[in-house]
Amino acid sequence: MEKRLQNSHQDAEVNQGMLPMDAVFLDKLRTLSGSRLLDKVLSHPDCPRLIRSMSSQDFFFLIHKIGEDSSLELLKLASLDQWQYVLDVETWENDRLELTQTGRWLRRLLTADPRRLTKWLFSEGQWLAYYYLYRSIVVEVTDEDGGGDGFGPEFFSVDGFFYVRPLQENQRDVIQALLRTMAAEDILKYQSLLMGLAGVLPTEVEEDMYRMRNVRLAEHGFLPREEAIAVFAPIDAERLKTGEPDATPWPVSRPEDVGAVPRWPLQTIQERNLLLTQTLSKLSDETLLERIRLEFAGLCNQILSAEGFSNWNVEHLEEIQRQAAGYLNLILKERSHEETKIAESLLRFNTLVSLFRAGFGLAVKLKWKAERWLKACWFQEAGLETSFWGEVWEGALTGILKNRPLFYGGAESPEDYRHFKSPSDLSATEDVLGLVNALDCLMASLTKRYPLTSLTESGGPFQLTVHQLLLTLWARQKMGLCPGFKPLSFKAAKAFLSMLRGGDTVPPYRMFGFEEQFLRAFSVPDGDFATGSSEKLKDALTRIWQDFSDEMAFVRTEAFDTRYSKYILIKTG
Repeated sequence: MEKRLQNSHQDAEVNQGMLPMDAVFLDKLRTLSGSRLLDKVLSHPDCPRLIRSMSSQDFFFLIHKIGEDSSLELLKLASLDQWQYVLDVETWENDRLELTQTGRWLRRLLTADPRRLTKWLFSEGQWLAYYYLYRSIVVEVTDEDGGGDGFGPEFFSVDGFFYVRPLQENQRDVIQALLRTMAAEDILKYQSLLMGLAGVLPTEVEEDMYRMRNVRLAEHGFLPREEAIAVFAPIDAERLKTGEPDATPWPVSRPEDVGAVPRWPLQTIQERNLLLTQTLSKLSDETLLERIRLEFAGLCNQILSAEGFSNWNVEHLEEIQRQAAGYLNLILKERSHEETKIAESLLRFNTLVSLFRAGFGLAVKLKWKAERWLKACWFQEAGLETSFWGEVWEGALTGILKNRPLFYGGAESPEDYRHFKSPSDLSATEDVLGLVNALDCLMASLTKRYPLTSLTESGGPFQLTVHQLLLTLWARQKMGLCPGFKPLSFKAAKAFLSMLRGGDTVPPYRMFGFEEQFLRAFSVPDGDFATGSSEKLKDALTRIWQDFSDEMAFVRTEAFDTRYSKYILIKTG
């Protein structure tokens, strides 16, 4: 521990802190990547100070956006704390040190600054050196004659006394380079290290390394998973404060006491049109803004911890940042009604973790509502899947019923499923619940008169949807056929389509006047349903008709066949 403090002090002497102009410079780099980003950083007037003034998290983002193997010049300039952070997040898989990945990073650090790496491995990094070498090599000692010829060509020696064989051939280069560099730095410490491998208790060493790694990461908000999962424990939005400070002791309210504050996690979402970013852009209180930057990074890290550190690539980390920003934005909008002054008060007097939990809680409440409906609905009792409701409504139901609810943006959206980020997302999903509830009640009533069991006698099985059942039932009524859900013959289906199109001879076929007939056929007086309303049912039926008319608008009657029966059940035999 004393050595660690000494090294940290030495790093601090070089690190004079991030200047305001450095912060502006760093913020502008976020949109760049690869060689352009590297060139910009290296062209900074005082690049060494800039790198060491960055938080470890920002440095991690930086080298990943550039590319790990392209960032050797920056790794040379980095502090030992920045090195340690990278190793902590890159070389562990759950509670096990991953040797291949550890070898890759040791090779990079060895290339970047061999002397500093070996000094570190001889001091505060010695447990990593012991464990990695114990798991990676076999060591033999020469006899009194000093000859190593009997060990075989797979062995090599740096000092003519200890002979080493890598257990994995793909690790030979990095092990050989590492041992030669260590011997060149201090031959006595090198020999002491190899001699000490015989006394290593690997399980105990790994456990101690893992414990210390968790202590270091906890300083950045990476809590143990059993603690981190509390970030997804909903709290009532009414508990949020707008006029008195939150008494929660973490995060600290004095970011200057905790070292470099991460900038890039919050900067990632700056370009998104959110009330959160609008409010932050108007903040003149730099102390509050620094506290929010620190808390936002900690919030993202806690979410990542709750997921079990499953994915450390930059794209996934930025998705975590969008998730955090989305739920913060949701609760700010819901509580402030778009007033940035109220939003600022919420940010000032509550921790971001509290705000996130309240925002997530709004989505969870809607999920609970959907689950209550699902337990009592007709379609579940009938043994049907959510696909029964068609692609859009199925997507909304599937999203809200996930363990951590998601918003369904539609097949044409850049993201089919994403995290909720505004009250409009909640209201759109709640609207779908209302529509399918009204249709569910309608289907419960209709199937009492026309049981679905009749379909098993009609050449099935069919991939049933509510669209198919209602349009098939209505088609049979319009064609004077026996009412029910039995599929139409192909001839009857074409005749039905011709009737709807009337005088239209060329596409698009509008089917004027039939929408109102379709709606009247299934209209229910308001209050007839225990839940739902006639307005919801009318809206749902209108959408079904619109889907049907859009699908058939450009299909010529003479070209119609069973491939175009997405909305009408047709006998296949």
